[in-house]
Amino acid sequence: MIKLGVIGYPLSHTLSPDMQNAALRHLGIEGHYYKLETPPEDLVSQVKYLKVQDFRGFNVTIPLKVWITPLLNSVDDIANIAGAVNTVIIDEGKNLHGYNTDVYGFTQAIPANIRCNLKSKKAAVLGSGGAARAVAVGLAQMGVEKITFYSRNERKATSLKDALAGNFPETTIEIKEFNEFADLSYASILVNSTPVGMQGNNQDISPITKKSIESLPNDALVYDLVYRPQETRLQFYAKNRGLATINGVEMLVLQGAKSLSLWINQDAPVDIMRQAVLENL
Repeated sequence: MIKLGVIGYPLSHTLSPDMQNAALRHLGIEGHYYKLETPPEDLVSQVKYLKVQDFRGFNVTIPLKVWITPLLNSVDDIANIAGAVNTVIIDEGKNLHGYNTDVYGFTQAIPANIRCNLKSKKAAVLGSGGAARAVAVGLAQMGVEKITFYSRNERKATSLKDALAGNFPETTIEIKEFNEFADLSYASILVNSTPVGMQGNNQDISPITKKSIESLPNDALVYDLVYRPQETRLQFYAKNRGLATINGVEMLVLQGAKSLSLWINQDAPVDIMRQAVLENL
């Protein structure tokens, strides 16, 4: 029996178990994907538990994507560049191998015609945590000329900038203090990588004001990584402005499918996983 799971804190919002268990059932694989709520202070003990209990692998979500890296025996190139891991394989020798499938999920969720048009354009990213690192790598891979990060954590933002500068010298990285009234008239794409707007206490809040959203160009894309609710306050403002929007559902599905493929060494049933997510939203 394959044992898989997700660690992070809090996990009340996660749909990964619904999605992954639906995929396992569809493929006829005996196994289960568990939700394992893990506060940062319990990270080391949780990882030890997963190894002892013979888990095949696990996903990593907020706020552990960066903190997990020192506990790993290896990381793939994308995770190394991003400095963040969201997928871990536990091999037969109990070694931990880290991957970042968020970058794949983030980029592939953007329609191909829009991806092509982002080359040499400018981007604005809200936040500087583990999700923002994946977003940054994805944007740089697409050829975005300049990425401006709005962050409340100077240390995280500086670390992110340093990591990207060495790997994507052709992409200019700018760090600004978080400003909910920011002028975004330069941005062809705005990405919210913060949890603001997620179901719960912050659900009815937008990380930036209507005035800031109104400063975006008419052809800008607003991409909110939050997937629960499907339409956040940020997206509501953007749609009312007539802007194209993407929520986090497709990124969730695609990164999850990529993770499952790594664990079971076969293609994941993307359509089944997407259906499970939409049914449980």
